Amino acid sequence: MRVLVTGAGGFVGRALVARLIASGKRVTALSRRPEALRALIPDASAVRAWQPLEGPPPGEAFEGIDAVVHLAGEKVAGVWTSAKRRAIEDSRVVGTRHLVEGIRAAGGTGTLVSASAIGYYGERGETVLGEQDGPSGDFLSRVCQRWEREARGAEAAGWTVTCLRIGIVLERGGGALGAMEVPFRLGLGGRLGSGRQWWSWIHREDLVELIVFALDGGLSGEVNATAPEPVRQAAFARELGRVLHRPARLPVPAPVLRLLAGGFSWELLSSKRVLPRRALEAGFRFRHGELSAALQAIYGGPR
Repeated sequence: MRVLVTGAGGFVGRALVARLIASGKRVTALSRRPEALRALIPDASAVRAWQPLEGPPPGEAFEGIDAVVHLAGEKVAGVWTSAKRRAIEDSRVVGTRHLVEGIRAAGGTGTLVSASAIGYYGERGETVLGEQDGPSGDFLSRVCQRWEREARGAEAAGWTVTCLRIGIVLERGGGALGAMEVPFRLGLGGRLGSGRQWWSWIHREDLVELIVFALDGGLSGEVNATAPEPVRQAAFARELGRVLHRPARLPVPAPVLRLLAGGFSWELLSSKRVLPRRALEAGFRFRHGELSAALQAIYGGPR
């Protein structure tokens, strides 16, 4: 199988490319900064530059391709200025539209696995959410709805499409832990807001394996990419402190978080209790389904 990966230089993309190569799959990687992938993919012809907002990927990138994994998108972390919101939306909606245009122009059929996010569901309190539950009307939910709609455009060309609604991805060196680790190691960690909001997370290794599972025909349609056991944010903070052997007693009040993070604070403070029902029903097995074991695997276990 030959797989085209967009966003190959990102936090998830690099781990996915390494996994695909190790399993014997051939990879063509697309990145806005292709030079950053030379060490991971020595074959220069398999690494191509693509600016998602400027148009479809080069036609030769699709030669011999059996599947596409679409991970490219502006990071949602950071203060949501008007320019940041536009970058978040355009990178996903316009970028996906251009990718699908390239797929259609190349002809043939295959499998498209496209990232989406649990932001699709919005603030849902205590409600247990599965793939059948509808979206909300906030900013990120609207982005996710348009994002998935653009990805499903590949179905008209005969492609099988899977949209992964990804939760909080856990691994060192990026994502939520990349932002939280330093304050916690300094003894400055604690819950965010009330801490009662549900956080739905996934270990990066499980996310990569779920993508491979979808590539191998195990899934299609909308799929929640979250671990089977979401936790309240206060419990997440306590567990991270325990694994790092640091206290977690300094809460960040919601007004302070809103001041520091702007619109993105909504995602940190909102409650999404999301379950991976379709993945489990399809037979996918999580290696890190429980938070304590996942964090211990990331940080090397108890020291």
